[in-house]
Amino acid sequence: MKPGPTAFCAASTAAWLAFASMPAAAQIISGGLTVARRLAPSALARDMGVRPGPELPSAPETTTPLELTDAVRQAVARHPSISDAIAALAQQSGGVDVARAGYYPAVRVGMGGGANNGASGAGRGRGAGTLATASVSQMLYDFGKVDGAVNQSEAQVRRQQAAILKQIDTVAQQAAEAVVMTHRYQSLVAIAQEQVNAVEKVLETARLRAGAGISTKADPIQAESRVDSARANLLQVKSQLAQWRERLGTLLGKSVPPAVAPLPERLASELRIDQLPDASLMPDVLTAEAERRVASAQVEVARAQRYPTISLDVSANKAMGGVNPSTLERNGMYHSVMLNLSSVLYQGGALDAQVRAAVAAEEAARMRVETARLNAGDLARNFREQVIGARERLGVLADRRRSIGEARDLYREQYKLGSRSILDLLNAEQEIHQAAAEQEGVLHDLWASRIGYIGATGQGRTYYGLNNTTVQGMELLP
Repeated sequence: MKPGPTAFCAASTAAWLAFASMPAAAQIISGGLTVARRLAPSALARDMGVRPGPELPSAPETTTPLELTDAVRQAVARHPSISDAIAALAQQSGGVDVARAGYYPAVRVGMGGGANNGASGAGRGRGAGTLATASVSQMLYDFGKVDGAVNQSEAQVRRQQAAILKQIDTVAQQAAEAVVMTHRYQSLVAIAQEQVNAVEKVLETARLRAGAGISTKADPIQAESRVDSARANLLQVKSQLAQWRERLGTLLGKSVPPAVAPLPERLASELRIDQLPDASLMPDVLTAEAERRVASAQVEVARAQRYPTISLDVSANKAMGGVNPSTLERNGMYHSVMLNLSSVLYQGGALDAQVRAAVAAEEAARMRVETARLNAGDLARNFREQVIGARERLGVLADRRRSIGEARDLYREQYKLGSRSILDLLNAEQEIHQAAAEQEGVLHDLWASRIGYIGATGQGRTYYGLNNTTVQGMELLP
């Protein structure tokens, strides 16, 4: 049987009364869930008081060509990720002070008031007043709990120091790569412009010959097509150059010099790829080793929790009016000196579980150290092979470019004499500029491999001149 209108109204009224009778907290939670499901970035920023931050320091205005090492120094001097890592180091350093505080006594003072039903003066009755208290607790021996906490905090500091080194190397690597790529497309723009100029000269020659009736009118048409293709290639390369200049501007600041200086051959001559450096100095290995030390200290702390803590406790209290509940005297004073031994006898197996977890974490951290060594060595060897291969290709490409240049010059003379078609000359012009672009590409691939090898082996601070300098308040030493 369906419920009638009266029953429906009664049910609705009951539901409304039930909601109205709900506690205010429940209604707030219901409304809060609705609000929490809304995402409004503007409202979120307003509620958190987010304000536009100060602009990062920019590189000074200059028309001097940008050097690779200068770009790296400017990038690491301003990048916020390095500032973030340095601030985190200050936080970890504070944790060491907190852990060391366990060696020193803890002094507590307090004051409270209340009533009791003890003696009051000469007679029996109720006394009330304020009780001042003071206590001192000094840890005497804890079987290594505080030592383990200090070691763990110090290991976390070392881990954060390694993270700063890694972040500096990362930013230096990004800046060096951006400089190499910007110089690459800067060189390719010059080659593309040379190609446009060369093909335009061929077009001019073809028009003169066609106007004089020496060649057909198809020659200028074919030359115009190649000119358009060369111009389109020039625009494409300029676009890529602009993209990398913007990337470089993000790392350096708003002001980017109009040109990038030739890449330093001194750095190339000083770079040794025939032998890998010590892997223990690489940032990834240092970070993994610091994590292993953190885990090792955690094992010490977990094992020390099994043993008691011996402490000396001194306390005193005085009733500031009223009865001291410890002495049952008005304005009475009470003090005590105690040697305490405290230990957790049973905690449902939690202590043993903590030790097992800490030992497993230490073993995992040890394997991460080996993994970091393995990956660093593999990456360095990979870049080393790329460097060797690029060097060998450069010699072949230089010979190819020279031979194609000779053939192009010969084709020019033969075209003027009418013994060579314009298509042969246009193909020769295109091929020689392709060979030049390919040679520049391999040359910059060689530099990119060198930069990658420097980063993979953790030698960036040495080769970019960052050692014995101060980066965002941090002094870098070899």
